[in-house]
Order: sequence, then structure tokens, then C-alpha cells
Amino acid sequence: MTPRISIVIPTYNRSELLPRSIPALLQQTGSVPYEVLFVDDGSTDNSRELIEAAALASNETLRYIYAPHTGSPSHPRNLGIRLARAPVVLLIDDDVVPAPDLVAQHAKFHEEHPEWECAALGTLTVPDDVRRSPMSLFHSFPYDEAASLGELNYLFFWTCNVSVKRDFMLQHGMFDEDSDLHPVEDMECGYRLWMAGMQLKYLPSASGAHLHQMSADRVAHKGQRTGRAQFALMNKVPHSGLVQRFGILSPDLPLSKLILRSLRRAAFRVVDNPLTLRILRMLGAERSTRSRVSDAYYYLIFRRNTIAGFSSARRSHSASRSALTITHCEN
Repeated sequence: MTPRISIVIPTYNRSELLPRSIPALLQQTGSVPYEVLFVDDGSTDNSRELIEAAALASNETLRYIYAPHTGSPSHPRNLGIRLARAPVVLLIDDDVVPAPDLVAQHAKFHEEHPEWECAALGTLTVPDDVRRSPMSLFHSFPYDEAASLGELNYLFFWTCNVSVKRDFMLQHGMFDEDSDLHPVEDMECGYRLWMAGMQLKYLPSASGAHLHQMSADRVAHKGQRTGRAQFALMNKVPHSGLVQRFGILSPDLPLSKLILRSLRRAAFRVVDNPLTLRILRMLGAERSTRSRVSDAYYYLIFRRNTIAGFSSARRSHSASRSALTITHCEN
């Protein structure tokens, strides 16, 4: 039977989570025919064996596609979308365990909104066992903001749980495979879809559990990469919404907002120092259970590195442009 929804999941070294996500993906309720495409971005653990074994037992519901490692989910997503057989593509992450009716909820939305530009943003919850980890500070999305808006723009095109018409994506979207954009490549894709007329609506009934895992020693790296990606995104997306979302100091801001943001940045610089971090550690910031102390501690580390990554990318960009100008003048 031809599927009505294709679930596309880029994955990389998730063998510890796959035993939880695969059964939920294959046990969706309702009568909606669907398929699951796992696109492996060159995993080096035993993800391949786990997914291929599940695919053999799934009666062709699950498909496994291998691709060389790129370090970004953009290429695997593009590959999965192109190989999908359904008119609707549901994009989720490999650390999401879908609710039993996730497919049914997305299918119902697209039945009620058959226009090819209509898309749906589902929701994710953080299970209690994950929420207790200090790293759950980085797992949440501002769904309350999405719920307060009637129609969402590209800033809400979150590929952890979003469905879109496949033909609309093939013509107007697909993901930019520039690795510098990761982890905000979904917003760049969403911007082009939005400019082409995408109507993105919040669908809280389509839910899943977010099992995101990250070690504490990766917080600084995550911040650096996020900052660099934000700069790359701003070079590709000429929209003022990014300045507000990312808290960027920009001369394009109204004077009052620029002054307020500058004061906040100065206050952050005062607070962000080795003594503050030492005090927070003494208060238990590095314990295994999340607290307000751990939130403050890891936020400072992440935010400092995000700003540093953004600044570093901007300097590199300016240096490259200067070198290009000099070369052009010499020629």
C-alpha cells in the first residue's frame, strides 16, 4: 500500500536510543499507511545493525539508507525526502520517541489542510528522567510562544517534529548542506519555504518525547558551534527576526532596544567570570541533578561560547572579504 506519510529521520551514532524509538515508530495507531526512512549519516557504532534488523522485521514499513558522514543532518534529510514515497513528509530527530498517534495526528491535519503550502509543527515533551539532568536546560523549545500565535514563521520550522508536503519542499525548500549552518539549518530551510508561501501552524496534538542526550563537557562546544551557525544563518537570511531571536547586538535595532541590549550584554560580562563559576560549582552546579544553580552555571558557559563563536565567525568572514578585496585590487 502506498504510504500517505513518510517519516524521515537523519541519524548518527544513536544506538543507545534506537531500541526506544524504533518500536514506537513501528507501532503507530490508526489506519494511516506510512513508512519510516532512517538515513544514517555514517554512524560508527552499531546503529546500522539495529536499524537493518528492525527493517527486515517491519514488512517494508522501515527503510534504512546509508550515507557518508557529513556532520550535519541536512544531506541525510534531503536524501530521505527525495526517496520518500508519500505526499507528506514528517521530519523528526533520532532522539524523539513518538506518541502512538503521532502519524495519525499529522495525517489528519493534512487531510483538513490539503493546500500544498500548509505545514504542521508538532510538539515535544521532556520525560521526567531526562528533565532531572542538568543538560535538559538545552532540550526545550518555546512551544508556549508557538501556541500564542495563529500562524508561525520560519523561526518555528523545527525539524524535530514538523510535517510538510513533499512536492512543496522539493520545489521551494530542501536543506542547505553548508555544514556551517548546523544546528540552525532548519530555520534557513524554513525561511525559503516561508518566502514561498508556507503556512505553518502549531499542532500540539502531534507529540513525542525528547530524549536528547548531551554530556556536560560538550556545552562549550555546543555554544561555539551555535554561535558560528547563527552568524552563517544571518548571512543567508535577510530578516530582522533573527536579531531578536538570537539576542544579537545590531545597529539595525531601534536605539532604545540597542541600549537595553548593550546594558544586558555588559551585565552578562560582569557576571560571567571565573569567580562566579567557581562559586556556582561550590554550590553544586556540577551535580547530576538539575537545579537553578546548574541552570545558571551551564547557561553562562553556553552563552559565553555562543557569543565567542559568533564573534569568531564574523572576524573570519571580515578577514576573508578583506583578502578577497585585496586580491581583486591586485588583479
